[in-house]
Amino acid sequence: MKKTIFMLSAALFALGAAGAVYTGIETDVSALPKEKAFIGRMVRSRVWDRVVPSTFITNVNLKVSFVIDESLGGENAVVKVADGKAEVRGARFRAVVAGAGVLLRAMKFSAKNFELGDGEYRFEPKMKYREVYFARHYDNWYHRASVDEFIRYFEDLMLWGMNAVHDPIAYPIVDASKAKESDRVAYLASSKALGIRAIELDVDLSVRGGGNKGPRNLPSKYRSLHHYKGKGSTVFNVCPARPGAMEYLKNLHRDACEQRKGFEYTACRYGPYDEGGCHCGDCYPWGGNGYVKLIEEMRDINEKYKPGLKHIVSTWFFDREDWKLFYEYLEKQDWIDYIMVGHAGSPSVGGIIPKYIVDNPIPKNIPVITFPEISMYGRFPWGGTGANPLPKKFEQLCRAQEKVAMGFSMYSEGIYEDLNKIIINSLSVDPSRTTDSVLAEYANWELPGADPAEFVKLVKMLEDIYLMRIKGRRGITAVSVAAYLKDAPKAELDRRAMIAMDALDLANRINGDILPRCRTNWRWRQIYLRTVIDAANYRTRDVRNPESMAAYGELITMYHSERQVTELYEGTWGGFTAPPMMESARIRKAWSEYLDGEDKK
Repeated sequence: MKKTIFMLSAALFALGAAGAVYTGIETDVSALPKEKAFIGRMVRSRVWDRVVPSTFITNVNLKVSFVIDESLGGENAVVKVADGKAEVRGARFRAVVAGAGVLLRAMKFSAKNFELGDGEYRFEPKMKYREVYFARHYDNWYHRASVDEFIRYFEDLMLWGMNAVHDPIAYPIVDASKAKESDRVAYLASSKALGIRAIELDVDLSVRGGGNKGPRNLPSKYRSLHHYKGKGSTVFNVCPARPGAMEYLKNLHRDACEQRKGFEYTACRYGPYDEGGCHCGDCYPWGGNGYVKLIEEMRDINEKYKPGLKHIVSTWFFDREDWKLFYEYLEKQDWIDYIMVGHAGSPSVGGIIPKYIVDNPIPKNIPVITFPEISMYGRFPWGGTGANPLPKKFEQLCRAQEKVAMGFSMYSEGIYEDLNKIIINSLSVDPSRTTDSVLAEYANWELPGADPAEFVKLVKMLEDIYLMRIKGRRGITAVSVAAYLKDAPKAELDRRAMIAMDALDLANRINGDILPRCRTNWRWRQIYLRTVIDAANYRTRDVRNPESMAAYGELITMYHSERQVTELYEGTWGGFTAPPMMESARIRKAWSEYLDGEDKK
């Protein structure tokens, strides 16, 4: 037999060669510690999701074994397939998990069997830090999903080769004032399950290090001064310089630390703006003044609860004034392990790397992690029209971070940007890949039966007509989109409408090709519904047409955003990731009045 070696990026294309056909899978976990044996069940369950077992055919099972082999080094994994057997070897258990994912995605499924080519497949990640941030708040999917759904999704991402997760663990402060005891119990159950699974999967867990965000009902005497550039523009941030405010914030954080007792987290992260920040004379410039004073206090609390933590300091929304004073602080400090950078707040390179740190290398060569925001681009409510795949945008982002960063932590508000997660992670694991190859691999795995090339074409069409900004408007909301559909130049609307209709036709063709067992997969349904909504909105020039409203209803159920919709109708809060059934006029008015008042100060 001729031995063929495939890197992760080429695993899918191994399918072009003749491969053996299997009707099922058996797993051998005898070489693993007992507490890691669950990987066998994890892998089998993914196969049975795609193949319908039959008693009327002779079973030909692929026999898969798992081995931890430290000699491979780092997080490398090797998968060998030959003569009806597959062996997954990894340098540590998280590498075994990633290798298992490589094996699974190399399979090509039909209704009753799957094909897998003999050869050797490799997982050799280039970027060391590959984290997903579950923003579990505002009644979004992460906040309201069942424990089983939540953990299943976490496992799926780790099978793609991610190796870290950032999660609040403690109940979000911003939602605390309206939480019932049943809400807290359910949240803690998900937190505990995530913490346990992270240990089992050999995945690093980081938590919030503390900041100046308060609850919605925080005492007005502590409220921060709104930033003149709109940074940290929520109404529930605290000015730590006000009498009693620092102790108030420290007590809030101690409560969070108490909720995290018993969790094996390895790092904590501090964030400056959004949520956070204060523009008063004592705190300004926040990034190099009020912020560093605050996080030093929080650091001491964190060290008491969990000695030896790694400390990650975010610079999200920093501008030149922040950077300059923050650099002076970096020269003097000795406790920061990583600097996290993002695109917002200052000129950037490739939409992710602040130009300031390109022109001025970070003092003491502190390692850099990027903070890709994959959820909110071009849309409010976020995810309100279904999936938002943006491969071109995030390939540009990945190319920019290659020479500067050692990894990433993707900010995620829900599952509607699942494909964006996979694009960034895959290009960070193997920078030689193309986005087309990632999209094709995703389609082969999640949409078995469909033509991967057609899926690639569809995703590019969806990105082409995704509204990223509207001239003269601060953000894209259901109201501003509605106005755009009425006021935009007819030629542009007609162009978008034509693409949207073609995308819907293509989606219907793909839908017919997907194996019936997989056609209701939420990953596909949210993409399909996006094509339905786009086509209906552009055709009718109305975001609340009957076809879109029906699709919104399915998305509400899919994203567990029922509470958001209720709050929208009640005019209280809500609506961050719920489809645009309506907007809360009360919230828009309250925010507008607050911002106007702060701007006058």
